[in-house]
Amino acid sequence: MNPARIKFAALGSVLIGLLAGCAQIPLQPELSTAEQQSLMPTWQRHALVIKNLQDWQCLGRIAIRTENQGGTVNLDWKQTGDFSRITLSAPLNQGVVELKGQPHLMMITDSSGNQEITQDPQATIAKLTGWQIPLAALPDWIRGIPHQPKVTFNLNAQGLLQTLHDSGWTIEYEQYMPPAAAPIALPKKINVSKDNVTLKLIVDSWSVPPIAPEPQP
Repeated sequence: MNPARIKFAALGSVLIGLLAGCAQIPLQPELSTAEQQSLMPTWQRHALVIKNLQDWQCLGRIAIRTENQGGTVNLDWKQTGDFSRITLSAPLNQGVVELKGQPHLMMITDSSGNQEITQDPQATIAKLTGWQIPLAALPDWIRGIPHQPKVTFNLNAQGLLQTLHDSGWTIEYEQYMPPAAAPIALPKKINVSKDNVTLKLIVDSWSVPPIAPEPQP
């Protein structure tokens, strides 16, 4: 397969503006252990509803910064069960990469229509773009829940994730927003970092099927 002809924007004014905009929203003050414990039932009810939310779509942007490079892409992620359709498009019509499939078997299509079936989508995306994107975990993190069963996390005052340490990555949730069709909070601004890699996700809109309100105690 020829290298994907997608030219990601260099770390310049667009990325700097995006990063600066995110930085203006500080995380809430960390709660005490007692406060965290009192919010656990709220968190557990919320996490159960989100875990059962298997069909969804979000539109937004990803800013990626590494030690030597950076850039931004537009994101269109549609999830149906464990089947993902992820479209990453560079600014100014510089190219598109589309991923379709399940976490361990995906077809990747580049801007020229070249296709590759891969059992390691994360490694293939790294080859095409130079970026390490944790594709297997992102469907959970982007919804605001852990990927692995054993993780450490802190909650905010609303009983939602504020910081999460999962699979060697640190995830910070700066802001949540409710989707138009559901009475439940979903992330709007997320920072994902590991070593010298930082991803900033901004979700502009969520689309989810109608769901029941979170159960009350």
